[in-house]
Amino acid sequence: MPSRIALALCLCALWSCGSSGTTPGPLVDNTLWVPTTDGDALLGAPPADAECMLEPIDCDEEYPWPEGECVDRDPTSDCVAAYVPECEQSLTVLSVYTRMPDDRVNLCNWITLEQPSLRAIRAGDQVEVRTFHDALTAPVPGEARMTFVVGDQRAFDYMALIPSGTSFPSETWTADKDYPAGTQLLWHVDNHGRNEYMLIEVNVCDPTTTDTCL
Repeated sequence: MPSRIALALCLCALWSCGSSGTTPGPLVDNTLWVPTTDGDALLGAPPADAECMLEPIDCDEEYPWPEGECVDRDPTSDCVAAYVPECEQSLTVLSVYTRMPDDRVNLCNWITLEQPSLRAIRAGDQVEVRTFHDALTAPVPGEARMTFVVGDQRAFDYMALIPSGTSFPSETWTADKDYPAGTQLLWHVDNHGRNEYMLIEVNVCDPTTTDTCL
């Protein structure tokens, strides 16, 4: 689990952003992500040892997750899930977990999720992607990856060497063309260690602010 204190401090200081060209606001709903096999052209084909246990384990009292709501995880629960829309402060974040409690067993070392975009993006609009990963501890040496795709473009593509500390990678992407509402969005994580990753939020930036996204 990540340092919840550090995460809370970061989430309390939401960054403002600016752009032009469309209605600002959230591009994703973190309760709506579903697994997909799409994305090989942009993400590369899964390796031979790619696996992900998509059905939660020992989660009878919690799963299915409440529709359209975040999950307030009980830290004492035996429930194990590869991806969960979790409650963090006032936000719903998408958490991805890569290992079982037994470090010798993979839970999910390669996962791609999809959903349709909530709003249109116009050429020149800026989209801010905010993420988090806990301290990356295994395997050593190793590499972790988080990627966010809009249509046919990688809007966020983050690689981290292992070991490394807790981090909040974020990036602002400028749209190369128009993308209508309902455009396929992909969120991808791959890593073989016992780690946690979060998609905090993705926003089309507000053109009325004087600050830039980052």
